Amino acid sequence: MKVPLLSTLALLIVAPALAVTTNSITFSVRLENGANQTYRLDVPPDVPPAKSSTPKISPDLAAIAAVAWAGGWETKNGLTTLGGGKPGGFYNATHIKVNSVQSQASPVPYYLVQMEGNIGQSIQTFYAAVLDDGRIVEPTVVGATAAPQKMKTRGHGKH
Repeated sequence: MKVPLLSTLALLIVAPALAVTTNSITFSVRLENGANQTYRLDVPPDVPPAKSSTPKISPDLAAIAAVAWAGGWETKNGLTTLGGGKPGGFYNATHIKVNSVQSQASPVPYYLVQMEGNIGQSIQTFYAAVLDDGRIVEPTVVGATAAPQKMKTRGHGKH
C-alpha cells in the first residue's frame, strides 16, 4: 500500500518539472536571479530541410554543438573551451557536461541532448535539440516565476 502511494506522490512532484510528450519536452531551470524559467523544446515537423550537400552529423558532434550553444565558448591563449567557466550561450551556463544524446526520428531526425551545468549558483539539467545537419532548435519560454524579493529593512542610523 505504501509503495503505490509513494510512487504516485513522486510522480505528482516530478511531473511538472519534466514533462515529455511525443515531440516535445518541458523543463524548468532556476536563473541566476532566482527566478524559475520553464521552457518547452518542441521540434516542429515543418523544419526547412538542410541543403542536400550538408552531411549528417554524428551523436558526438551533436553533443559538441549543444554544449557550445548552451554555454558558449571562451578562447584564451589560443585554446577554445566550450561550456567552460565563463557563463554564456543560451542558458548562460558554465561547466557543462553531456549526460546523454538520444537519436530521435520524428517529427524530423534530430538528437536530443541532455546536459547539466551551473546556471547561477546551482547545478541544473537542461536540453538541446540538434538537427542531424547541426542546426539547433531553440526552446520557447512557456512560463516564469518572479525572482524572490529581498526583505527591506529600515536603518537605525543617527539623526
